[in-house]
Amino acid sequence: MENGKTSLNIRKLKKQVKGITLIALVVTIIVLLILAGVAISLTIGQNGIFSRAEQAANTWRNAETNEQLAMGELEDWMDGYMNGNGGNQGGGDTATVVDDVTIPDGFYYAGGSKDTGLVISDNPDDEIEWDEETSTNAVPNDLEGNQFVWVPVANPENYFIDETATLNTNATGTGEENEVTTNVYSNLTIRSGDSYTSVKPGDTSSVREPDVLNDYDTDAQYHYDILGFDSTKAMAESFVAEYKAMSDSIKKYKGFYIGRYELTANGEKTGASLTDQNWYNLYKACQNVVTGKENVKSTMIYGVQWDAVCDWLEQSGFNTDTDSSSWGNYNSGSKIDTGSNSTYEANGIFDLAGNCREWTQEAYSANYRIKRGGYYSGSGSVGPASDRNFDSPYYSYSIYSSRATLYMS
Repeated sequence: MENGKTSLNIRKLKKQVKGITLIALVVTIIVLLILAGVAISLTIGQNGIFSRAEQAANTWRNAETNEQLAMGELEDWMDGYMNGNGGNQGGGDTATVVDDVTIPDGFYYAGGSKDTGLVISDNPDDEIEWDEETSTNAVPNDLEGNQFVWVPVANPENYFIDETATLNTNATGTGEENEVTTNVYSNLTIRSGDSYTSVKPGDTSSVREPDVLNDYDTDAQYHYDILGFDSTKAMAESFVAEYKAMSDSIKKYKGFYIGRYELTANGEKTGASLTDQNWYNLYKACQNVVTGKENVKSTMIYGVQWDAVCDWLEQSGFNTDTDSSSWGNYNSGSKIDTGSNSTYEANGIFDLAGNCREWTQEAYSANYRIKRGGYYSGSGSVGPASDRNFDSPYYSYSIYSSRATLYMS
């Protein structure tokens, strides 16, 4: 679009908006006259026609000022769009959009596309220019920052249940003053062959999120010493707030960012997967991957997000439900550095199937957390990418890791 045409279109739009504003003003005056009864006796005084006309004039002046501000904002948006960032779409004043995907503040486009895995990094040196004419937009092999991959979620309503549920009161304490409620929770996908069912928070019969556990979450060495919560109730309240922010983000942006790698000691980067840590330490490590950003935070992956990733990968031809052997580190007898083998990459995401089982935020029964995927000494058919497996959250094993995700405000 040429700049001259853009200015012409904006001027036309201004005239149209002013025309609409004037019409609205006339209609308002007519309504006021009707309500006033159009009586001569009402043409004077505070409620008379003359006073109303003066008020209408003031309204016009205020509307014109607001209109000019709005048109200024429109022109700024048009300038941003023409400069290649696609305009703002709710991601903050400096947010950019690449391939219809919002790049959060403090992150940079690093390659790929929304269909095959759009990658971002928090290191400005990793930034490359988006080219819609290039079919591959290949991701460089030498990225240095924390990296995340966009997961599109076309129908967020399929993954969340919007109703009130009370979290596990056996953990937060009995009595109304100790109850913690949520207005949204996960509609978890149960893979074929699973013995699990998806239940609401507070129901300790099976898998659900968000929720807290009877024993370990109530132990101060976990909820206080590691996570810094004064009580299990405070922990539950934080879980609910974070879950709400995450679900709102997915509904707003129609997707989310998942860590490109299994968590390492350096964050979401290539290297040795972070293992031999209990669930609480890994939860904290995931939250610390991204800090100090205005509109984006990191956290341990939720089970509902894992389900959404599996659904997306299935659409791309990756078997996540019955046998993931072809794209995961299985039956090898040894763990590899995450991101070191391109065979185990799916839409830009490494090692989702095999290598390490990954803790999620799913709660199971009264005292367990859920791990997803298989591991290096297991089978790709017994432990495909969507597989669930539970354990006590205080366990620290060499086959247990996790993965961070991002949610934007």
